Amino acid sequence: MTELLSAHIPTILQILLFLVMFGMGMTLTIPDFTRVGIAPKAVLTGLVNQIILVPLIAYGIVLLVPMEPMIAMGLMVCACSPGGAVSNLFSYLSKGDTALSITLTAISSIATIFTIPLIINFSLDAVLGEASKSIQLPLGKTIFNIFKLTALPVLLGMFINYKFPTTAEKSKPAIKWGSITVIVLALIFMVLKLEEIGDSWTFLKATFFSVLLLNFFTLGIGFFSSKLLKLPTKQAATISIESGMQNNVLGMTLAMSPGLLNSPEMAATPGVYGVVMSILAIAVIAIFKRMITKEES
Repeated sequence: MTELLSAHIPTILQILLFLVMFGMGMTLTIPDFTRVGIAPKAVLTGLVNQIILVPLIAYGIVLLVPMEPMIAMGLMVCACSPGGAVSNLFSYLSKGDTALSITLTAISSIATIFTIPLIINFSLDAVLGEASKSIQLPLGKTIFNIFKLTALPVLLGMFINYKFPTTAEKSKPAIKWGSITVIVLALIFMVLKLEEIGDSWTFLKATFFSVLLLNFFTLGIGFFSSKLLKLPTKQAATISIESGMQNNVLGMTLAMSPGLLNSPEMAATPGVYGVVMSILAIAVIAIFKRMITKEES
């Protein structure tokens, strides 16, 4: 029974990711994609952080911190993923700009369809060298696979929101907390898969320090780059959260799927990242909430 379940874990992860992205789509409307015209500086700052600065920070950590190649690749996979499915909830709880958070999550989820294969292929060459030749990702096929796992369910969710807005609105609380449940399930399945190839605790310990550094620095660069550009604290807090809260379920799916990287070892890093970012989020929410309340008063 356990062996049968383990064999289907990559497929289960794909289904869980599809459900998360479908749920996110049910919270989106067309204006969420066009808000860049209303707040261009905030949106562009957030996108530059997510799509450019976060992978650069991850690569810097890979260069400076000794780690196993597969752990390093997992860090890059995590860093090139878009904002996490629960980042909108964290932004709301911290009294941040929730509309901006939704916009950044929506646009980055589409943009990273094209940036993920480019960053991963660069990372494979840089981190694994000659060994990367056996797992190079074909650009067109990878874009299509990521599209059907992310953009397609988002578009389907948006269609449901458009056709049945009342139902979609009533479903929002369940969607937000359901996303957290899915993340927990994905982590459980990842641990089961790691147990097949070794001691999952060993993998988790090996990833912890690099993951902590990535989360700390991405949260920081998101906030301080925003303040440097004189954005209000509500927007700075949101950009910080969007930069630090990656879609770790997507990262694990990319790592474990046979049609993509097919490496459970790589999945350990985004899996641990999901745990660390959720724990740090508790402190981040409290700090930003206090700062925003003080600024507003």
